[in-house]
Amino acid sequence: MKAIISAVLILIANPSFGQKKECDCKSEPKMKEYTTDCKTTFLKNGSKLYWQFNCNRVWLTLESAKGRKRVLNEVPVDLSGYTYRLGYQLSKEYKNTLLFRSGCPANGPCNFVLIDKTTGIKLREFGELIYDHSSHNFYDFVLYLYSPNTLIIYYIDTGRKYTIRLNGELKGLIPEYQFSDIIVNQNTLTLIYTTGETKVNLSKYHP
Repeated sequence: MKAIISAVLILIANPSFGQKKECDCKSEPKMKEYTTDCKTTFLKNGSKLYWQFNCNRVWLTLESAKGRKRVLNEVPVDLSGYTYRLGYQLSKEYKNTLLFRSGCPANGPCNFVLIDKTTGIKLREFGELIYDHSSHNFYDFVLYLYSPNTLIIYYIDTGRKYTIRLNGELKGLIPEYQFSDIIVNQNTLTLIYTTGETKVNLSKYHP
């Protein structure tokens, strides 16, 4: 009996457990239309990921398999209509981490962040990544520019990174947008961009 009472007191004292999702604002019913849905994404480690909103805030919650909740991201209510562009949007789940796209202005670069999917701690920010914007395919590595003629291949699960030289310099305002094709065929990565083409034997760098 004492154990049951203690458990109840813990749940009451810690509001991060046992709360229901909030997805409503009666004074602003249009928020349901243009904010975001509250569907739950179930992760491979048993955690859950979902957006919530009320009349005062819009926020993304990571809930562990044990029910522990952590707010990963918030969007101001006056910008709630832009949640899809400004807030964290899951791009890919990895073994121990989650890759999110966020902070995308109307015609500018986004910011990709890597989050520990157990603790919810932000591990690093990449800025804009090089990827196929039509398919939104992401692999076991990400690509980002180090300089106008050099890019980095960064393997998410191992943390290893490799430097690749490009043919010519990318001098556009947003050089990441100068890539027209990113193709992975078995162990070959093909990059096609405005100044040329580069093929990378991935097995050479990450067997």
